[in-house]
Amino acid sequence: MKPRLLVLELHHLGDAVLAIPFLREAAGRYEVAACVTPSAATMLRTFLPGLEIFEAAEGWKARWKQCRTQLRAWEPDVTVSAWSDTRVHIAARLTRARRRIGFPVTRANYYATHLGWRLRRLWAGQAMEFAARIVGDPLLTEHVFREPETRHLENWTHLARRLGFSLPLKTPWFPWHPTELPDAARRLITEARAEGKPVWALHAGGRLPTKRWPVKRYVAVLQEYFAARGLPVIIIRGPDTAIPMPQAPNQIVVDTTSHRELADLLSQVDYLLANDSYSGHLAAALGKPVVTIFGSGNPAWFAPFGDRNQVVWKDTCPYHPCIDRCQMPSYVCLAGVSESAVISALAEIGREATC
Repeated sequence: MKPRLLVLELHHLGDAVLAIPFLREAAGRYEVAACVTPSAATMLRTFLPGLEIFEAAEGWKARWKQCRTQLRAWEPDVTVSAWSDTRVHIAARLTRARRRIGFPVTRANYYATHLGWRLRRLWAGQAMEFAARIVGDPLLTEHVFREPETRHLENWTHLARRLGFSLPLKTPWFPWHPTELPDAARRLITEARAEGKPVWALHAGGRLPTKRWPVKRYVAVLQEYFAARGLPVIIIRGPDTAIPMPQAPNQIVVDTTSHRELADLLSQVDYLLANDSYSGHLAAALGKPVVTIFGSGNPAWFAPFGDRNQVVWKDTCPYHPCIDRCQMPSYVCLAGVSESAVISALAEIGREATC
């Protein structure tokens, strides 16, 4: 019988995408389950349909109760988390797993300690970890450490190594067989292929306003780069922001109402232009080059996976990265990203593709 491995990934959709290679590879050695947020649960059921999933309760107190009851009853042998987050480490201890592997709260492991509230949380976490060791029941039984300013995805590589397996990161990260595309998208892609043109997708959404580049600037890019070069673009409509409308006949708007529909579309285009968001991580997981516009987040930690990608951001804010708690009168991080900088990144990906 395989030992039971419980993966605690209680952050957002894009973060859960980064856990997919680990979840996939761990299944060869362990009976794997993941405790994730409800939105991430829906996503993982789409892309890893055989994975056992526990949907995390709303709020940390409810999640800790869930760990003492539902997750402890599952009897995990090992828990892992890729985050240096004391709340998650408490959850791991409450499951009573014999091995609890994770990243303790240190400056190297912890994100954005230049912010006062983050530094206070780090100190509180260190105090809780020390107290747990004193009473003889540590939050984590095995500590893992990351190199400063490496990507969050590397945390999963470290965890895999600790558990005795490697983490192949060649994309696509999961097999995907698209179903029928919307008629307008299918026609545009067919015509572009016949003309030898690459097809771009554009997704202007983002979970929070601190991640959304202004729509009027996307409109300028649609005019000055895509329309000027006759490049076809599929503009993906999402629920989290207004969208830039088409600026040329070969630019269309397509609705995606599910993870499957979004993956179907991204798997058939050649490139994606997007904010720092779930869509960028999903496109990269499918092997597509991505141009990502960063606002409040740190691309050194959270840029999509892949060496063909481009990141556009501007270091104009003394609080950057602010973990989506903007302390300026306006979003200067996003305002500092110019249309010309984005166009340069788009052109660079185009040049790499023709080399």
